[in-house]
Amino acid sequence: MAHFFKRQCALLALNGIALGELPETKECILKEDGLSSILDLVKSDKNVSETTHAGLYLLATLAENTQIRDALVAMDCLPMIVDGSTTQSIEIKRAAAYFLSLLSECPEYHNGLQHVGGLESIVALASLVDEECQDYGAFTLAFLANNKSFQVPLVKMGAVRPLVSMMETSSQARHFAALALLKLADNFENHVQIASEGGINALLKLGRSKVSCDNMRYSACGYEIVPQVP
Repeated sequence: MAHFFKRQCALLALNGIALGELPETKECILKEDGLSSILDLVKSDKNVSETTHAGLYLLATLAENTQIRDALVAMDCLPMIVDGSTTQSIEIKRAAAYFLSLLSECPEYHNGLQHVGGLESIVALASLVDEECQDYGAFTLAFLANNKSFQVPLVKMGAVRPLVSMMETSSQARHFAALALLKLADNFENHVQIASEGGINALLKLGRSKVSCDNMRYSACGYEIVPQVP
């Protein structure tokens, strides 16, 4: 077990370096061919939760860099990330959810995520009671719901119920959950399902909420804000 501990310490140390403010720290790992080594390490130790967690967390930190993110996707890392989101370890789920949230911001990755079962995984993460997974799940769904081809599939996968639940809390996920639900409601095919799962009431409540931002409140009420020209 000593070598597993050494690997975990090495991954944590690299993550500490990658978390630095200088972008050169992340790029240095890329130039040193570190990505393939990290991926191989996580795959070889996939039954060791501590290594998997440290490895996925490090990869997600590195993926904040666009160049590294592209390189990781090109190295076929998506199945590994989705697989991590289905594990029993909540720490690994959180790391995978963070990585998926980064990928969701880029429309060019959406089809790849769908191909490896990423949409189902994201809905499952958003449905967990863990607040961190909910935050990442709501953020990710807000971006994916902008993809018109995903709006109906996400609702059929059960995305509405966790979004409605998050909107009824005071957590950070509330804002992005509302954005995601509003985008899903853009598709007429989703209206019956959204209504049956309490989505309409949640949106109306949001529209009346004094703590919601003005843009969100108007959108929830079915209005479109026209920017004022000075």
